[in-house]
Amino acid sequence: MRYLTLPIILFGLAGTASAQGDLLDLLGTDSLAKTYTTASFKGTRVINGHSIENVAHGVLDFRISHRMGFVNEGVSNFFGLDQATLRLGFDYGISDRLMVGIGRSSYQKTVDGLLKYKVLRQCDAGCSMPVTVDVVLSSAVTTLVAEQVP
Repeated sequence: MRYLTLPIILFGLAGTASAQGDLLDLLGTDSLAKTYTTASFKGTRVINGHSIENVAHGVLDFRISHRMGFVNEGVSNFFGLDQATLRLGFDYGISDRLMVGIGRSSYQKTVDGLLKYKVLRQCDAGCSMPVTVDVVLSSAVTTLVAEQVP
């Protein structure tokens, strides 16, 4: 009888045992947490305009933009390179939703600034927002002396 008692107890306990749970539950992560869509575009600019992406919180982005002149003017203007304009700019992420920027262009010695705020953010999980909406406030000032203005 003593030899039968141990197997009966083990079989009785086996009925209350459960299988391993979900690994994410074991790690303590919330499966309902909001995850936002990222990298819809690979940068904050698309050609000369803004994309819906912002610079991440605490990141400083230094950007050199170059616009050439007309290529069809040939070698006399070095295929548009002689009429090129250059812009140097800095963008900084104050938060993941707010970005500020400042820059200077060689075209009419223009200084510009911007604020970009992500009003709505598209979600992959945890919410039902289907789009991302940014608001960009930008201003520019020409710093040419009055006699130099064309």
